[in-house]
Amino acid sequence: MIVELTVVAMVVASGYVEPIWAHLVERYDEYTMVVGGMFVSLVVGYFVGALPYAVLDALRLRALEKYKTQQNKYPTAREQLRTALALMALFVFVMLPMIAMGAPFFKMMGMRREMPLPRWYVVVVQVLFFFVVEDYMNYWFHRWLHTPWAYKNIHSWHHEHTSPYGLTATFAHPLEVVILGVPTFTGPLLVGPHLLTLWIWLMMRQYEAIDIHSGYEFPWNINSYFKFYAGTEHHDYHHFMYSGNFASVFTWCDHLYQTNLGYAMFKAKKEAKLS
Repeated sequence: MIVELTVVAMVVASGYVEPIWAHLVERYDEYTMVVGGMFVSLVVGYFVGALPYAVLDALRLRALEKYKTQQNKYPTAREQLRTALALMALFVFVMLPMIAMGAPFFKMMGMRREMPLPRWYVVVVQVLFFFVVEDYMNYWFHRWLHTPWAYKNIHSWHHEHTSPYGLTATFAHPLEVVILGVPTFTGPLLVGPHLLTLWIWLMMRQYEAIDIHSGYEFPWNINSYFKFYAGTEHHDYHHFMYSGNFASVFTWCDHLYQTNLGYAMFKAKKEAKLS
């Protein structure tokens, strides 16, 4: 996430974005840019982010086997295709209407698309704030989804995959997509950011979700350097055990509310074997 934010900051600060953005504002009306742009950000952010992991799963390289959180667990090409088609249905029939209905609220809360573009540090600070808000709210919504009724009727769709892979990040019951969309959009609604910032946030949120569902825990993953970032293994444990580790981005809530005790024991045993 830090690497991606750094890249975003460099791109926004480069000056190349401004003429492109000016062209978009001149060519498209506001509603098209809000709804169409947010939808494209979701779709492109998702499938571009998931593509490298899909390729790795297809290649099944022996050299990368040690980085798999659940070794020898790979999705088949048929599973990947089925998930991709299900996701497109969710994007078109659930997320797109949500964005279309929510567009007026963003305008009411101060979102703008006009020049000048926000400074790079404003984008970075706001996106980080969105991650914090999303993580805290998602933690409680996710815990509720693991109550007996909600799990049986809603969340069990997502847990169909006990060994998740990149594309499964948003594979869920339509109602869950709506429920977890609330934390995603709460931060932006509180701030009223520039539309460009909103596009960036949606793409990064998608990539972060794909990352923790990827099934690969590489040594250069961000949680190797920042322990407060959950990472792939943290969330993979949740899928494998069906409970615990409810946080979506950071580990703070799981530590504070002690819902990571099982994972802490699992991690300690794993490290003891490696030492």
